Amino acid sequence: MLGRRILLLGGLTAGALATLWAYPRWLVRRCENLDLADVPKPGNTIALDGVGIHYVDRGQGPPLLLIHGLGGSICNFRYNIPVLSEHLRVVALDLKGFGYSERPAAGDYSLTAQARLVGELMDRLGIPRAAVLGHSMGGAIALRLAATCPEKVDRLILVGSVPPGRMVPRFAASPPLPSFLRLGTALVLHQPRLREIVLRQGFYDPAFLSPEMLEEFRRIARIRGSTNALASLLSDAARDEPLDLSRVSQPVLLLWGRHDRWPGLRVARWLADRLPDARLQVIERARHMVLEERAEEANEAILSFLSSGST
Repeated sequence: MLGRRILLLGGLTAGALATLWAYPRWLVRRCENLDLADVPKPGNTIALDGVGIHYVDRGQGPPLLLIHGLGGSICNFRYNIPVLSEHLRVVALDLKGFGYSERPAAGDYSLTAQARLVGELMDRLGIPRAAVLGHSMGGAIALRLAATCPEKVDRLILVGSVPPGRMVPRFAASPPLPSFLRLGTALVLHQPRLREIVLRQGFYDPAFLSPEMLEEFRRIARIRGSTNALASLLSDAARDEPLDLSRVSQPVLLLWGRHDRWPGLRVARWLADRLPDARLQVIERARHMVLEERAEEANEAILSFLSSGST
């Protein structure tokens, strides 16, 4: 009897593991049915280290580089680029594996590699030095760029930023965690109800997330390679080396929504305590997507910070 129970338990476990391995693959085959080449794009594409990186370049004046967060794209700056580009040269990019940039099946998706690509884009566009804004994960990338290539970064604006080295625990790179990451990624990208629940958590007023915005996110997620790129980034980011924040000497604006949960104000204060020249500005009635939900206040804070004197 005991032997039968052990065999049954073993069979159930094997079946569950097989399902865990197969289900995300089925979801990806079913939902990711768009070729990147066939999708209309708002900007241009440039080859960097063999990867097509999509970007927009608007306006004239001192350059400002915009870096989106995890699962995001240039579209997250839809209410910022038109206003900021009236005063600045604004360059926003889709990171490798996101938005309308290419999603190679293999390669380094770590935050260190993403920061390197951002620096290469600046070189190719003839931008020796710029202010850099990073939202969420983009903030961690911006910090790496500022610490490793300080000559490229004039000022930093970190919006609801993930602390460097704390986005993904190191054990996430060890088997079998990547399989679980792939399952979670596939569910968030391709299960409509779960996707909407997750996205609405980023807004103080969930009604702000319109059907058009939801459809835009779904359309980008349908581009082949999206699940692999996001899951690969989570695994690769776990291997990023820790960053010494004391090396970031540039002036930093920490811009946070009062009710942000990913991460909360405690993280903002943690960063403010460790960055040599940082100040925190909080925007009321906003969560993580403060650049969209409170675009007018956010744009005003960004322009005020950038015009408050040279470094």
